Amino acid sequence: MSAKHALLGLLLERPAYPYQLAEQLQQRLGPAWKVNSGQLYQTVSALEREGLIERVNGTSRAREDRHVFQVTDEGVSEFERFFADSPESARLSRRPLLLKITFAGPERLPQALRKLDAYERDCAGRLREIVQMRQELPSDGPLLRADRLLLRLSLSADICQLEGELRWARHAREMLSWLAGSEAVWPRRHDRDAAQAELAERRRESARRGMFKRMAEE
Repeated sequence: MSAKHALLGLLLERPAYPYQLAEQLQQRLGPAWKVNSGQLYQTVSALEREGLIERVNGTSRAREDRHVFQVTDEGVSEFERFFADSPESARLSRRPLLLKITFAGPERLPQALRKLDAYERDCAGRLREIVQMRQELPSDGPLLRADRLLLRLSLSADICQLEGELRWARHAREMLSWLAGSEAVWPRRHDRDAAQAELAERRRESARRGMFKRMAEE
């Protein structure tokens, strides 16, 4: 998901400087929404060009981080359109690591296993960090804090995702380890062997025809 509508949602609550928006993204939605300064200012500039936000003070020549931005009427309408859009549907992940594993071939299978081990360690480390982050959230006082409750919800989503990725990584390592110790037919090797066999047969057929032609001429 783009940060576009997340920034609009923040600015619907109150005007803010760009650096405040970057901080609030993580404070309200968790570490998965961390953006670097380049991404942030590109998104802010795009929102301004589209007329969805505007500068509250200063001149256009001043640095963007010194401007306070607020949402426009068009920005409100865009967020309402986003909120009322078609029902959400589940999205399957296109894992770059799975792509590498699928086309690694037998000669790079050990390297694919090492990449998988590193991915598993990274998932486990990030999972510990986010679990700790959720545990360290301050408890609510007499009044329920909606922002803290919703941040817990966001962190819980990240935890569920990382737990799933960790289970997949462990399962994938078991499958690859089994594959590495088994006799298996690899598509690329099979295709190459078939092509080489076909080429050899063509050469033999050409040699036979040449021999018969010479015999006929003699």
